[in-house]
Amino acid sequence: MATLAEEVQKQLVATLAPYMGKVSFGNLRFQASEWTEGDKKYFNIAIVYETPGSSTNQLNITVDEAEGVLTFIDGEAERQTKNVNEAVQFVEEAVRSIPERRLERLRETVRRWAGQGRSRAEVLAELNRLLRADLIGGTITHHELKATIQYCLQLFSVPSEERVESR
Repeated sequence: MATLAEEVQKQLVATLAPYMGKVSFGNLRFQASEWTEGDKKYFNIAIVYETPGSSTNQLNITVDEAEGVLTFIDGEAERQTKNVNEAVQFVEEAVRSIPERRLERLRETVRRWAGQGRSRAEVLAELNRLLRADLIGGTITHHELKATIQYCLQLFSVPSEERVESR
């Protein structure tokens, strides 16, 4: 009979297969580890992805085999359940939000560059470099480039004093 951790991992692999390794989902992948504390055994599945600029992020499901508790951690948020399907649903919801998280990271980067006094041409050149970056998860898709260029053009259409204040 499969352990709870094996069941979670099996369902995660099946559910997240469409998102795995895709640039738009930050080169999504898994890393598993296990440890013991006293007589309790824990298993952690880290769902790792990048946002543009090569920032690594992760979602986690920690399995407490003895208690049958699954803890999902997404940044600061933490949710617990004893239901495998519910835990996998938590992860899938978070994974589906990765493209928007990546776009927000790009918008933050454009605002930072603009705040540093870079010109519109310099910002657009940097965005083009991200499109051609070597790290799979650190690169951006054509869709992300287009959306970020539109954001950049909109941001630079505002006078620089207002740009700084609207951050």
